[in-house]
Amino acid sequence: MLNQSKGQMYPWLTHTWNVVKGKCPHDCSYCYMKRHPQPELHVDEKSLSNELGDENTIFVGSSCDMWAADIPFEWIDKILRHCRAYGSKFLF
Repeated sequence: MLNQSKGQMYPWLTHTWNVVKGKCPHDCSYCYMKRHPQPELHVDEKSLSNELGDENTIFVGSSCDMWAADIPFEWIDKILRHCRAYGSKFLF
């Protein structure tokens, strides 16, 4: 789901978009996502139907590292292809 950005860390971001969901392979002790129950790692296919716009600055993957070694290349490729269809800027 494309979410309006609410944080102050990067004030120039307009949205966050988390397509890879579930328990991050890194399992960092300090991760804020540990406050929430995490299912198995997966691609949220519903998020891949999101309209990403042409004027947004979107942080992709703020809740899980989509570049981790355990993430299949096919997932990354699918996400990047979806991003390329829009004129927005993306932070990975």
